Amino acid sequence: MIAASLSGRRVLVTRALEDSSVWAERLAALGAEPVILPCIRTETLDDAETRSRLAAALRDADWLCVMSARGAEAVALLAGPLPAAIRVAAVGDSTAAAVRASLGLTPFVARGGTSRALGEELLAEAFSSASASTRIVVAAAEGGRTDAEDALERAGALVTRIDVYRTVPASPTSAPMDLAVEGIGDVLLASPSAVRGLLNQASFPSGARIFTIGPTTSAAATAAGLSVSGEAIHPDFESLVEAMQ
Repeated sequence: MIAASLSGRRVLVTRALEDSSVWAERLAALGAEPVILPCIRTETLDDAETRSRLAAALRDADWLCVMSARGAEAVALLAGPLPAAIRVAAVGDSTAAAVRASLGLTPFVARGGTSRALGEELLAEAFSSASASTRIVVAAAEGGRTDAEDALERAGALVTRIDVYRTVPASPTSAPMDLAVEGIGDVLLASPSAVRGLLNQASFPSGARIFTIGPTTSAAATAAGLSVSGEAIHPDFESLVEAMQ
């Protein structure tokens, strides 16, 4: 249970516009004053090659692994109705909800909330053994982590990864938000793309505290010359808030 220790802190949420409100509401419930500045947007990779590869892979697949809510929505757009026999696995509850809403299926849910957890939990709970006859499609973000497919491939499954969407940094603006003027002391970053988008969208004092969702985002922030004040132990909102305390 997260302690409500963020009273009075103005916190910048840099996620995509469609994702920011959930975090903003949860921050407000903890006493913070959230400020939304979308620093990324997502694009479905809607091209003939991606559609063809996805359709061919799903046709013979036993499982579809969906790594995010955006991935579930992209699969629904690109593939349409899935083969009747296919089963779906999802990373966490929000992705599972998107699978139910977009694909009309009830998935196996990896409670660990990460790509690695999905691979490990699927192997532990859904497969007595994985072999080359077990065909798995992983629908993911371009440039995203490969922990799930790595674990499944090591176990012997035949895995096909299809990137179905990408995350794009927000473009530079002629009127960046001045975090000092806005009184914003804390910035939440949940992806490397958000780092570049933040630099394109805002100016901030050296004393601003930056909190990241994990090591990949921390590395991107550090490479961009930003000082990271805290990093989430697990890639979720709860761990990010714990890093802020």
